Amino acid sequence: MTIFRDFERKLESIFEGVLLRAFKSGVHPVELGKKLTRELEGNKTIGVSRIYVPNRYEVGLSPRDYERFATYQSVLATELENLLISYVKEKGYSVLDRPQVRFKLEEKLHEGEFWIRSRMEGEIPGKEKERKGIGKGEGDRIPLLQVLGKGDDAVEFALGDKPCVIGRNPACEIVLPDPNVSRMHARIEKKGGEYHIVDLDSTNGTFVNEKRINQSKLQENDIIRVGTTKLIFRRS
Repeated sequence: MTIFRDFERKLESIFEGVLLRAFKSGVHPVELGKKLTRELEGNKTIGVSRIYVPNRYEVGLSPRDYERFATYQSVLATELENLLISYVKEKGYSVLDRPQVRFKLEEKLHEGEFWIRSRMEGEIPGKEKERKGIGKGEGDRIPLLQVLGKGDDAVEFALGDKPCVIGRNPACEIVLPDPNVSRMHARIEKKGGEYHIVDLDSTNGTFVNEKRINQSKLQENDIIRVGTTKLIFRRS
């Protein structure tokens, strides 16, 4: 899209290419911009006569990437906000006020990995709200697993009350095309309002925050690794 080309040119003009060269091996600012707009698209809310999108965004970065961004955080956040404004105008959406982007240090992430959260701050006129897509709004967000990666695709799997199996078998609820993942690798199950992950005697093991487990209760932002695939658990 043109707005992303304009965004990259703007960064190059501001930093004279220094910023983009600095991020060849980690999270790239343009990648962040694309993921932010995907997060926006997945969290639309219908008002009386308009479609509203989130106005607050939080970006979790690994220690290495957070350090790289440190010198440029303020300016980069502003340019990401400007990108979101351009995207909102192009799509004809509405936003309650200027979008705000904030960076957060996330110790559990490795270089190149990141997550994005969004929310709506303020009250939509008419208070007529209808959720769209995977639930991610305030108070009623559906728990999910989100695949961590370095590409443009943000794959998410919503979790419900029924157990779901992770594996390569097409019959699994969460199918991962990873040759290092067993056909029936692990199971996510809900117990008393909490989610647990259970290893199903997988060949390469199941890890939570890089600790091999047989069974473990999941906490917000826990990183699950099965094979070479990493997923982050999010519920709030």
